[in-house]
Amino acid sequence: MVDLTGYMTINGKDAWTEYLAFLCEDKPGDEFNFGELLKPPEMKEYTVVEFREHDGEELPDVLPSPCYKARDVTLYIAIYASTLSEYNTRRATFMEAIRAGWVNLKVKDLPATYRFYYKGTTDAKVITDVAGNTIGRWKVKFREPKPGFTTE
Repeated sequence: MVDLTGYMTINGKDAWTEYLAFLCEDKPGDEFNFGELLKPPEMKEYTVVEFREHDGEELPDVLPSPCYKARDVTLYIAIYASTLSEYNTRRATFMEAIRAGWVNLKVKDLPATYRFYYKGTTDAKVITDVAGNTIGRWKVKFREPKPGFTTE
């Protein structure tokens, strides 16, 4: 088993130490999670004025600073456990933590701490490996109401 201590924190707690939880991918070589975390947020539209008598739309000569729309971020999460019972306990504790309010998520090597709230999840796919350990994986959907906000 690989030690993922320090790879991801949730609300200041190490996800591996606390829950044996980690970001995983759907297939080897994918970078879905990093893609989701690093995708630029969509810009809000500028307020325009349209006159029936003029072509197009009117905007100021100097555009205001860009502002961004809230965005949804979906991440693959997995939990490792020795038994199915332990997995169920760890998953329940993990889900309780992310449903409790704000989720400040930090991933090693990424520049920001993301501030999310929980929106939903898919059903978990649970397998037992050859050594009898249980690993469950599912998608968790978060909402980032103010993209680019960092708690650092």
